[in-house]
Amino acid sequence: MPRPERLDALIVGGGMAGISAALTLKGFGLSVLVLEEALQPGGQLHEIHAPIHDYPVAYGLTGSAFAWRLANDARTAGLPILAGTAVSAISVRRRRVEREGERFEARTLLIATGLRRRMLGVPGERELLGRGVSLSANRDRMIYSGKPVVVVGGGTGAVEDALLCAEVGSSVTLLHRSTRFRARTDFLKRAREHPHVRIVPNAAVQRILGEEHVEEVQFRVRRSGTTRRVSVAGVFVRIGWQPRTELLRGQLPLDRAGYVKAGPGGLTGIPGVFAAGDVCSPRCLTLANAAGQGAAAAWEMARLLGRVKG
Repeated sequence: MPRPERLDALIVGGGMAGISAALTLKGFGLSVLVLEEALQPGGQLHEIHAPIHDYPVAYGLTGSAFAWRLANDARTAGLPILAGTAVSAISVRRRRVEREGERFEARTLLIATGLRRRMLGVPGERELLGRGVSLSANRDRMIYSGKPVVVVGGGTGAVEDALLCAEVGSSVTLLHRSTRFRARTDFLKRAREHPHVRIVPNAAVQRILGEEHVEEVQFRVRRSGTTRRVSVAGVFVRIGWQPRTELLRGQLPLDRAGYVKAGPGGLTGIPGVFAAGDVCSPRCLTLANAAGQGAAAAWEMARLLGRVKG
Protein backbone atom coordinates (compact mmCIF):
# COMPACT_ATOMS: atom_id res chain seq x y z
CA MET A 1 0.00 0.00 0.00
CA PRO A 2 1.42 3.42 -0.95
CA ARG A 3 2.66 5.85 1.65
CA PRO A 4 -0.17 8.03 3.00
CA GLU A 5 -0.59 11.49 1.54
CA ARG A 6 -0.93 14.13 4.27
CA LEU A 7 -3.60 16.75 3.65
CA ASP A 8 -5.15 19.59 5.61
CA ALA A 9 -8.65 18.26 5.04
CA LEU A 10 -10.13 15.03 3.75
CA ILE A 11 -13.81 14.90 2.80
CA VAL A 12 -15.70 11.65 2.35
CA GLY A 13 -18.72 12.38 0.16
CA GLY A 14 -19.15 14.68 -2.83
CA GLY A 15 -22.72 15.85 -2.36
CA MET A 16 -23.99 19.29 -1.37
CA ALA A 17 -22.34 19.20 2.06
CA GLY A 18 -19.01 17.85 0.84
CA ILE A 19 -18.63 20.22 -2.13
CA SER A 20 -19.77 23.22 -0.08
CA ALA A 21 -17.16 22.39 2.57
CA ALA A 22 -14.44 21.81 -0.04
CA LEU A 23 -15.05 25.18 -1.69
CA THR A 24 -14.92 26.93 1.68
CA LEU A 25 -11.72 25.15 2.72
CA LYS A 26 -10.09 25.93 -0.61
CA GLY A 27 -10.94 29.58 -0.05
CA PHE A 28 -8.86 29.44 3.13
CA GLY A 29 -5.91 28.13 1.11
CA LEU A 30 -6.04 24.68 2.68
CA SER A 31 -5.20 21.45 0.86
CA VAL A 32 -8.33 19.36 0.48
CA LEU A 33 -9.37 16.13 -1.23
CA VAL A 34 -12.92 14.89 -1.85
CA LEU A 35 -13.61 11.16 -2.16
CA GLU A 36 -16.86 10.29 -3.94
CA GLU A 37 -18.23 6.82 -4.60
CA ALA A 38 -20.36 7.78 -7.61
CA LEU A 39 -18.91 8.63 -11.00
CA GLN A 40 -19.89 12.27 -10.57
CA PRO A 41 -20.36 14.54 -7.53
CA GLY A 42 -23.91 15.26 -6.43
CA GLY A 43 -24.84 12.76 -3.75
CA GLN A 44 -28.62 12.52 -3.29
CA LEU A 45 -29.12 15.02 -6.12
CA HIS A 46 -28.96 12.02 -8.43
CA GLU A 47 -32.03 10.65 -6.61
CA ILE A 48 -34.17 13.76 -7.18
CA HIS A 49 -36.28 13.30 -10.30
CA ALA A 50 -38.91 15.98 -9.66
CA PRO A 51 -38.22 19.70 -10.13
CA ILE A 52 -36.45 21.31 -7.16
CA HIS A 53 -38.63 23.89 -5.40
CA ASP A 54 -36.83 24.54 -2.12
CA TYR A 55 -33.40 25.83 -3.11
CA PRO A 56 -32.52 29.14 -4.81
CA VAL A 57 -30.53 28.99 -8.05
CA ALA A 58 -31.65 25.39 -8.59
CA TYR A 59 -35.38 26.20 -8.65
CA GLY A 60 -37.15 24.15 -11.32
CA LEU A 61 -34.13 21.99 -12.13
CA THR A 62 -34.09 18.23 -11.78
CA GLY A 63 -31.57 16.72 -9.40
CA SER A 64 -29.39 15.44 -12.23
CA ALA A 65 -29.30 18.86 -13.90
CA PHE A 66 -28.29 20.53 -10.65
CA ALA A 67 -25.71 17.80 -10.01
CA TRP A 68 -24.16 18.63 -13.39
CA ARG A 69 -23.90 22.29 -12.35
CA LEU A 70 -22.37 21.27 -9.03
CA ALA A 71 -19.77 19.11 -10.76
CA ASN A 72 -19.00 21.88 -13.23
CA ASP A 73 -18.53 24.39 -10.39
CA ALA A 74 -16.18 21.95 -8.67
CA ARG A 75 -14.13 21.58 -11.85
CA THR A 76 -14.04 25.34 -12.42
CA ALA A 77 -12.81 25.86 -8.86
CA GLY A 78 -10.16 23.21 -9.37
CA LEU A 79 -11.34 21.01 -6.52
CA PRO A 80 -9.44 17.71 -6.36
CA ILE A 81 -12.09 14.97 -6.45
CA LEU A 82 -11.48 11.24 -6.73
CA ALA A 83 -14.74 9.71 -7.93
CA GLY A 84 -16.00 6.34 -9.04
CA THR A 85 -14.65 4.14 -6.24
CA ALA A 86 -16.18 3.33 -2.87
CA VAL A 87 -14.25 3.89 0.34
CA SER A 88 -13.30 0.55 1.85
CA ALA A 89 -12.14 1.62 5.33
CA ILE A 90 -12.15 4.67 7.60
CA SER A 91 -9.97 5.10 10.67
CA VAL A 92 -11.65 7.99 12.41
CA ARG A 93 -9.09 8.75 15.12
CA ARG A 94 -6.22 8.54 12.63
CA ARG A 95 -8.26 10.56 10.11
CA ARG A 96 -7.33 7.97 7.51
CA VAL A 97 -9.40 6.71 4.58
CA GLU A 98 -8.67 3.79 2.26
CA ARG A 99 -10.05 3.04 -1.19
CA GLU A 100 -8.93 0.55 -3.85
CA GLY A 101 -5.37 0.16 -2.55
CA GLU A 102 -4.93 3.86 -1.81
CA ARG A 103 -4.61 5.44 1.62
CA PHE A 104 -5.14 9.10 2.50
CA GLU A 105 -4.57 10.89 5.78
CA ALA A 106 -5.38 14.44 6.83
CA ARG A 107 -5.17 16.81 9.75
CA THR A 108 -8.98 17.04 9.67
CA LEU A 109 -11.69 14.70 8.39
CA LEU A 110 -15.23 15.53 7.28
CA ILE A 111 -17.86 12.79 7.05
CA ALA A 112 -20.42 13.83 4.41
CA THR A 113 -21.44 10.39 3.14
CA GLY A 114 -25.16 11.15 2.95
CA LEU A 115 -27.87 8.53 2.60
CA ARG A 116 -28.90 5.59 0.48
CA ARG A 117 -32.36 4.28 -0.34
CA ARG A 118 -33.62 1.75 2.17
CA MET A 119 -34.45 -1.56 0.51
CA LEU A 120 -36.86 -4.32 1.54
CA GLY A 121 -34.25 -7.05 1.49
CA VAL A 122 -36.66 -9.66 0.12
CA PRO A 123 -36.00 -12.26 -2.60
CA GLY A 124 -36.34 -10.84 -6.11
CA GLU A 125 -35.84 -7.20 -5.17
CA ARG A 126 -32.18 -6.80 -6.13
CA GLU A 127 -32.44 -9.29 -8.97
CA LEU A 128 -35.28 -7.37 -10.66
CA LEU A 129 -34.06 -3.84 -9.93
CA GLY A 130 -34.45 -1.92 -13.17
CA ARG A 131 -36.64 -4.69 -14.57
CA GLY A 132 -39.84 -3.80 -12.80
CA VAL A 133 -38.45 -2.82 -9.41
CA SER A 134 -38.08 0.95 -9.25
CA LEU A 135 -37.18 3.55 -6.63
CA SER A 136 -38.91 6.55 -8.22
CA ALA A 137 -42.31 7.08 -9.80
CA ASN A 138 -41.27 10.57 -10.89
CA ARG A 139 -38.70 8.91 -13.15
CA ASP A 140 -40.41 5.67 -14.18
CA ARG A 141 -44.18 5.99 -13.89
CA MET A 142 -44.80 6.40 -17.63
CA ILE A 143 -43.26 2.98 -18.23
CA TYR A 144 -46.19 1.50 -16.29
CA SER A 145 -48.93 3.76 -17.59
CA GLY A 146 -52.19 1.82 -17.60
CA LYS A 147 -50.58 -1.20 -15.92
CA PRO A 148 -51.02 -2.59 -12.39
CA VAL A 149 -48.27 -1.65 -9.92
CA VAL A 150 -47.45 -2.01 -6.24
CA VAL A 151 -46.05 0.83 -4.14
CA VAL A 152 -44.45 -0.14 -0.83
CA GLY A 153 -44.25 2.33 2.06
CA GLY A 154 -46.22 4.59 4.35
CA GLY A 155 -44.45 7.92 4.13
CA THR A 156 -45.10 10.94 1.94
CA GLY A 157 -42.82 9.60 -0.82
CA ALA A 158 -44.74 6.33 -1.06
CA VAL A 159 -48.18 7.93 -1.09
CA GLU A 160 -47.03 10.53 -3.61
CA ASP A 161 -45.70 7.75 -5.86
CA ALA A 162 -49.05 5.95 -5.61
CA LEU A 163 -50.85 9.11 -6.73
CA LEU A 164 -48.37 9.75 -9.56
CA CYS A 165 -48.90 6.24 -10.91
CA ALA A 166 -52.68 6.50 -10.55
CA GLU A 167 -52.65 9.76 -12.50
CA VAL A 168 -51.20 7.98 -15.55
CA GLY A 169 -53.83 5.25 -15.41
CA SER A 170 -52.08 2.60 -13.34
CA SER A 171 -54.04 0.44 -10.94
CA VAL A 172 -52.11 0.90 -7.68
CA THR A 173 -51.89 -1.34 -4.63
CA LEU A 174 -50.23 0.54 -1.78
CA LEU A 175 -48.73 -1.87 0.78
CA HIS A 176 -47.75 -0.57 4.20
CA ARG A 177 -46.45 -2.67 7.09
CA SER A 178 -48.42 -0.66 9.69
CA THR A 179 -51.82 0.91 10.13
CA ARG A 180 -50.21 4.27 10.93
CA PHE A 181 -49.00 6.39 8.02
CA ARG A 182 -46.27 9.03 8.20
CA ALA A 183 -47.40 10.67 4.96
CA ARG A 184 -48.77 14.17 4.61
CA THR A 185 -52.44 14.11 5.54
CA ASP A 186 -53.54 15.80 2.30
CA PHE A 187 -51.69 13.23 0.19
CA LEU A 188 -53.13 10.36 2.22
CA LYS A 189 -56.65 11.74 1.89
CA ARG A 190 -56.27 11.97 -1.88
CA ALA A 191 -54.94 8.42 -2.07
CA ARG A 192 -57.80 7.03 0.00
CA GLU A 193 -60.32 8.76 -2.24
CA HIS A 194 -58.66 7.88 -5.55
CA PRO A 195 -60.54 5.16 -7.46
CA HIS A 196 -57.30 3.63 -8.81
CA VAL A 197 -55.54 3.32 -5.44
CA ARG A 198 -56.12 0.41 -3.06
CA ILE A 199 -54.45 0.69 0.34
CA VAL A 200 -53.54 -2.49 2.21
CA PRO A 201 -52.26 -1.83 5.76
CA ASN A 202 -50.40 -4.36 7.93
CA ALA A 203 -48.92 -5.84 4.77
CA ALA A 204 -45.38 -7.23 4.81
CA VAL A 205 -43.81 -7.92 1.42
CA GLN A 206 -42.28 -11.42 1.36
CA ARG A 207 -40.93 -11.72 -2.16
CA ILE A 208 -41.04 -10.22 -5.66
CA LEU A 209 -41.51 -12.76 -8.39
CA GLY A 210 -40.72 -12.80 -12.08
CA GLU A 211 -38.33 -14.27 -14.63
CA GLU A 212 -37.15 -11.44 -16.88
CA HIS A 213 -39.42 -8.79 -15.37
CA VAL A 214 -41.62 -8.33 -12.30
CA GLU A 215 -44.75 -10.43 -12.52
CA GLU A 216 -46.08 -10.75 -8.98
CA VAL A 217 -45.65 -9.52 -5.42
CA GLN A 218 -46.24 -11.86 -2.52
CA PHE A 219 -47.15 -10.31 0.82
CA ARG A 220 -48.50 -11.36 4.20
CA VAL A 221 -51.35 -9.56 5.92
CA ARG A 222 -50.21 -9.56 9.51
CA ARG A 223 -53.58 -9.16 11.18
CA SER A 224 -55.18 -12.13 9.44
CA GLY A 225 -51.98 -14.11 8.88
CA THR A 226 -52.95 -14.77 5.27
CA THR A 227 -50.50 -14.74 2.38
CA ARG A 228 -51.58 -13.08 -0.85
CA ARG A 229 -50.20 -12.47 -4.31
CA VAL A 230 -50.97 -9.63 -6.67
CA SER A 231 -50.06 -9.61 -10.36
CA VAL A 232 -48.22 -6.42 -11.30
CA ALA A 233 -45.89 -4.96 -13.93
CA GLY A 234 -43.89 -2.84 -11.50
CA VAL A 235 -42.97 -2.35 -7.85
CA PHE A 236 -41.99 1.01 -6.39
CA VAL A 237 -40.02 0.67 -3.16
CA ARG A 238 -40.36 3.85 -1.08
CA ILE A 239 -39.55 2.93 2.52
CA GLY A 240 -37.20 5.79 3.32
CA TRP A 241 -33.48 6.32 3.63
CA GLN A 242 -30.62 5.07 5.74
CA PRO A 243 -27.35 6.84 6.57
CA ARG A 244 -24.12 5.64 5.00
CA THR A 245 -22.35 5.01 8.29
CA GLU A 246 -21.48 1.30 8.16
CA LEU A 247 -17.75 2.03 8.24
CA LEU A 248 -18.13 4.34 11.23
CA ARG A 249 -19.81 2.03 13.72
CA GLY A 250 -17.86 1.81 16.94
CA GLN A 251 -15.78 4.84 15.97
CA LEU A 252 -18.21 7.76 16.08
CA PRO A 253 -21.28 8.40 18.24
CA LEU A 254 -24.34 7.33 16.22
CA ASP A 255 -28.01 7.47 17.10
CA ARG A 256 -30.32 4.44 17.05
CA ALA A 257 -31.00 4.89 13.33
CA GLY A 258 -27.29 5.11 12.52
CA TYR A 259 -27.03 8.87 11.95
CA VAL A 260 -23.87 10.61 13.17
CA LYS A 261 -24.41 12.67 16.30
CA ALA A 262 -22.93 16.06 15.52
CA GLY A 263 -23.17 19.42 17.21
CA PRO A 264 -22.96 22.95 15.79
CA GLY A 265 -20.23 23.26 13.20
CA GLY A 266 -20.28 19.51 12.65
CA LEU A 267 -18.37 18.73 15.86
CA THR A 268 -18.45 15.01 16.63
CA GLY A 269 -16.52 14.94 19.89
CA ILE A 270 -13.52 13.30 18.18
CA PRO A 271 -10.66 15.79 17.71
CA GLY A 272 -10.32 16.87 14.08
CA VAL A 273 -13.35 14.87 12.92
CA PHE A 274 -16.53 16.59 11.67
CA ALA A 275 -19.82 15.59 10.03
CA ALA A 276 -22.19 17.51 7.77
CA GLY A 277 -25.28 17.04 5.64
CA ASP A 278 -27.88 14.31 5.56
CA VAL A 279 -25.64 11.78 7.34
CA CYS A 280 -26.21 13.70 10.57
CA SER A 281 -29.53 15.47 9.90
CA PRO A 282 -32.45 13.01 9.95
CA ARG A 283 -34.96 15.80 10.67
CA CYS A 284 -33.90 18.21 7.96
CA LEU A 285 -33.01 16.46 4.72
CA THR A 286 -32.78 19.52 2.50
CA LEU A 287 -30.26 20.91 0.04
CA ALA A 288 -30.04 24.18 1.96
CA ASN A 289 -29.29 22.42 5.23
CA ALA A 290 -26.62 20.22 3.66
CA ALA A 291 -24.87 23.16 1.97
CA GLY A 292 -25.01 25.27 5.12
CA GLN A 293 -23.73 22.49 7.34
CA GLY A 294 -20.87 21.82 4.94
CA ALA A 295 -19.79 25.46 5.02
CA ALA A 296 -20.15 25.66 8.82
CA ALA A 297 -18.05 22.52 9.30
CA ALA A 298 -15.40 23.92 6.96
CA TRP A 299 -15.15 27.07 9.08
CA GLU A 300 -14.63 24.96 12.19
CA MET A 301 -12.01 22.88 10.39
CA ALA A 302 -10.22 26.05 9.26
CA ARG A 303 -10.41 27.38 12.81
CA LEU A 304 -8.78 24.21 14.13
CA LEU A 305 -6.07 24.52 11.48
CA GLY A 306 -5.33 28.10 12.49
CA ARG A 307 -6.86 29.89 9.51
CA VAL A 308 -9.73 31.44 11.47
CA LYS A 309 -9.13 33.42 14.63
CA GLY A 310 -11.43 33.41 17.63
